[in-house]
Amino acid sequence: MTIQTIKTVSLYGITHALIDATCIFVIFSTIIFNNISYEYSFTLILFYNVIAFGTQCIIGNIFDKIGKPRLCAIIGCILTAISAILWKFPIAAVSCASFGNAFFHVGGGIICLKGGKGKSSIPGMYVAPGAFGLFIGLLLAKNNLCIPYIFSIFLFISAFLIFLNKNEGEGSIETNNLVFNKFLLICYFLLFAIAIRSFIGLSISLPWKENIILISCLTLAIVCGKFFGGIIADKFGWLKVTVIALFISSPLIAYGIKIPILYVICMFFFNFTMPVTLTALANIMPKREGYAFGLTTLALIIGALPSFYLPKLFVGDEFILIITVIISAGLIYFGLKNYAQNQ
Repeated sequence: MTIQTIKTVSLYGITHALIDATCIFVIFSTIIFNNISYEYSFTLILFYNVIAFGTQCIIGNIFDKIGKPRLCAIIGCILTAISAILWKFPIAAVSCASFGNAFFHVGGGIICLKGGKGKSSIPGMYVAPGAFGLFIGLLLAKNNLCIPYIFSIFLFISAFLIFLNKNEGEGSIETNNLVFNKFLLICYFLLFAIAIRSFIGLSISLPWKENIILISCLTLAIVCGKFFGGIIADKFGWLKVTVIALFISSPLIAYGIKIPILYVICMFFFNFTMPVTLTALANIMPKREGYAFGLTTLALIIGALPSFYLPKLFVGDEFILIITVIISAGLIYFGLKNYAQNQ
């Protein structure tokens, strides 16, 4: 890993946290400031998530063809900065935040996937800070502790620094030619596993979620899981590490709902899979990193949608939860096994 790569992933990782913090702050601040009803708030949050995560494959496909991922990331920073300026105007603010989020994630994702040269370490470092950003943004919004325009200033600075950073990744990993059926099989296995991971993570209601210390520890565990998961998987093998991590998670996630320390440990291992599945999908789609990144976020929102309507699905159903995690582990196992056979 070169010094330039470290500088690049650090810039995009920090900006990722800032983007996510701004978006969540804008959404909840505009809801609180305008005293918006529950129904309208639900619609705004659903709209944000569908646009922010559901459009990334379209944006990724466009920028895979035209190149210029830095431009994509800069557009994301500027749109998100504008959302903070417009935070008193719900529709305008949430629209800018959702598209800004999508553009930045794709631009940064392309650059970090290319910079990772087929390894999962760099993409994991890029994605990991997002959870920290969400935590900080929500905390600030709930306590009215930040002036929105401060976010705008930092995002414009980030856009300028990205403009100055000329690193746009160095080519794509050329994989062995996959027959179409094998390609689809790997995609289905990995994307379905991602959707299940999202479904599980957002369908659990934690009785201790208002405890700031415990939620801080949980956030740290998620960040560290994504950050170190890619590094550990690169060192000891993707298949071995991800499957073992999910099998460790399966009992902890069920019984950790009532025992916070178990849940925190669980989320550390549970998030090991994220950088690996992302990188594997990108590697089987040479020169389509943006589209691959977008497919993973599309799977995330598809998996998350049921949680909007069934927020307490797993309460009291530890056995079902364990089986669901094991199914996810099985999907990743078969997906990565087929992937490894074609490298």
